[in-house]
Amino acid sequence: MTADKSSGPVPERELRLALVCYGGVSLAVYMHGITREILKLVRASRAYHGVAREVADTASYADTVDHRGELDTEAVYFRLLQQIGGQLRLRVLVDVIAGASAGGINGIMLARALAFDLSLDSHRKLWLELADVDQLLDPEARATRLSKVYMRPLFWMAGLQQRRRARRLGNTVQDSTVLDNLSLFMRSRWFEPPFSGPRMSEMMLDALESMGTESAGEQRSLLPQGQPLDLFVTTTDFWGYPQTIPLHDPPTVQEREHRHIFHFHHQPTRNGEQASMLGRDQLPSLAFAARATSSFPGAFPPARLAEIDDLLRQRECPWEGRDSFITTQFKSSRRHGEDAEDAAFIDGSVLMNKPVSVALNAVQRHAAHRQTDRRLVYLEPNPEVAREIDHEIPGFFKTIAGALSNIPRQQPIRDDLEWIAQFNEQVHLHREVADGVRSQVLATMGSILDAGLSAPPNARAIARWRRTANTRAAVDAGYAYEGYARLKVLGLLEELAEQFQHSGRAPGPAEAVQCMQAWARRERIRPIGQAATSARHQEVAPWVRFLRNYDIRYRLRRVLLLIRRSNELYTDPLASGVCELHVHLDRLKSRLYDHAEQLRGQLNGSSPEVAAEELPAQDDPVDAFLVQLRERLDLVAFDKALDEEMAQWCGEVADIALIREILTTYFGFAYYDVLTFPMTSSRGVDALEEIKVDRIAVDDANTLREGGARDILKGVQFSNFGAFFSRRFRENDYLWGRLTAAERLVDIVGSAAPEAVAAGLDLTETKKQLFLAILRAEAPHLQETSELIAELETRARAL
Repeated sequence: MTADKSSGPVPERELRLALVCYGGVSLAVYMHGITREILKLVRASRAYHGVAREVADTASYADTVDHRGELDTEAVYFRLLQQIGGQLRLRVLVDVIAGASAGGINGIMLARALAFDLSLDSHRKLWLELADVDQLLDPEARATRLSKVYMRPLFWMAGLQQRRRARRLGNTVQDSTVLDNLSLFMRSRWFEPPFSGPRMSEMMLDALESMGTESAGEQRSLLPQGQPLDLFVTTTDFWGYPQTIPLHDPPTVQEREHRHIFHFHHQPTRNGEQASMLGRDQLPSLAFAARATSSFPGAFPPARLAEIDDLLRQRECPWEGRDSFITTQFKSSRRHGEDAEDAAFIDGSVLMNKPVSVALNAVQRHAAHRQTDRRLVYLEPNPEVAREIDHEIPGFFKTIAGALSNIPRQQPIRDDLEWIAQFNEQVHLHREVADGVRSQVLATMGSILDAGLSAPPNARAIARWRRTANTRAAVDAGYAYEGYARLKVLGLLEELAEQFQHSGRAPGPAEAVQCMQAWARRERIRPIGQAATSARHQEVAPWVRFLRNYDIRYRLRRVLLLIRRSNELYTDPLASGVCELHVHLDRLKSRLYDHAEQLRGQLNGSSPEVAAEELPAQDDPVDAFLVQLRERLDLVAFDKALDEEMAQWCGEVADIALIREILTTYFGFAYYDVLTFPMTSSRGVDALEEIKVDRIAVDDANTLREGGARDILKGVQFSNFGAFFSRRFRENDYLWGRLTAAERLVDIVGSAAPEAVAAGLDLTETKKQLFLAILRAEAPHLQETSELIAELETRARAL
């Protein structure tokens, strides 16, 4: 299928992936293949959108980008996006990554590669050569020739059984290293972790350094300007920290919290700078997070900060970001009196092997710049649903193993998926409500604009119409406005109480809320009274002034609605006759992106928090805090600046009909928000977009070979430790990781561009080209699986 530009302007769409990377012990090798392929797709998408529209569908990948690392499937993904380009310009990006254990390691490496356009090529060696029992064993734990000699006959019999089974299945490839390494492992130290924690930390730091580093004068990234990337890595704080939980009687109880999540935020700004927690100064922090999340109980000793300190001391390297790492990542435990130096961390999969909820929380806070197809994609290395169950009464050791490890790790994500289904229903309801009120908004805005919109308006007129629309919305909403106003005020007070607590002026959440509520009553913000009536006299009502000074989310929702309407106008028949429509809308959205980025910066913490020591000495600490916060936010000036930007854009557009469409959305937002905001279950949800869920697992990618993880992957053996015992096993799983990801990513991209599929896009041919590119690229590196590569190449060519 070739691109067809004859149909006019081509709409834009973002395919946004939030990745959830499960744990899987040695299946980390398989997951590396998946994450490497995801990186290649995102890099190809970045290259495609870096080319001018006029030549995007005729350029070659090699001519569009200063490529880093090996080049293979990027060119195929680039051609796929070109083929889709006749129907829409599809951009693929990853903005959320949440990982546990093996998934946590791969998530960390992928996040840094995305943030600075770095390569994962060197990690092939890490996983194929170093992820071996021989490399991971602690030197002091390693078995000698005479260690536990009584076990040798057992391994001899196991080897004999393995050879017989291989002959019976027609498998001519023998792998003696499996039993040799298994013997070494089983005869090594017992009752203490056999694997070396310092060695693991060293490997993680080496892996991060081998990716290369960001250049001070060169701001490269695979993320669009202003687009945040959030990385979450789960681990388990063995000692935990106390948390106070309010009850009725007794008033409070204390429990210890053991779940711990490392959060790394990265955001390239539109002026070329980058606010990042994934930079060079944080490599030891990332290495520690990788070591902590994968500290499998019994196999590795718990991870502690001193381990990284010792490693850096040996290398004579500073840990420049150590203080900021402790300040940001140990905030809760330090607040409760725990010392970060004493913390001991074990595997993140112990309590949160499938951190779907963590990713969902971040997804709701990531605003979209254009029409968005939001996907939550979870990487499941070893689906267990179809495993055979004998239903016999489990024995003593099997019961203990299941209760302490297997069952918690394999617990399905049903609750999270049900939440997503409910969330999507809420999205559909919001849109139905917005569509239902659209006619009223058009009529009301028509009565406001008809008399005065004969020429592009100035900023003063826009500000006056905006205030008029806000007042009319309050009056027309009637009693519905009463609940809307109270929800906004109470939600904002709660949010400010959290910030007040973080400033250090309140010992806990309950005290912060009490202080903020007391302040609101002193300032007569509460009770609100008759909201619809007082909204007519906005300058007099204290609660209106309060929202005007502090309600960031209202402004963000308004800007996002303008962006969404701008995206719709590219193909809306109402704007089909506008000259240079594409140019005008692009210019408007660019300005709106800047304003959205400014607001998100306030919400995401890229602007500095108000610290307690910076507050002026006044009698009321809440009032002092809010005065400084109001001055920093300066939302009144933001409103004025946005009005001026809108007026400037209107002056550049000659078409009054297009101006009317945009201003109707701008002023009509007050009507939409009154109806839709009370329907939102979380005050942190600024933009409602449907979330679709996709899985990447070998069970779902059977184009080249039928079967599931038990049939295809080798690392599932020995309770998912199998790949640690054989390089051939690791080569097999790594290769299948890339092949699995290639097939599933094509499926996901195709489902995000149904217009292109309907126009004849051949997804099977794209898969075939991807398979062949992967097999050609990996053949020189995977010598022990050469027969498998030859077989799969034959199958791929026959597609």
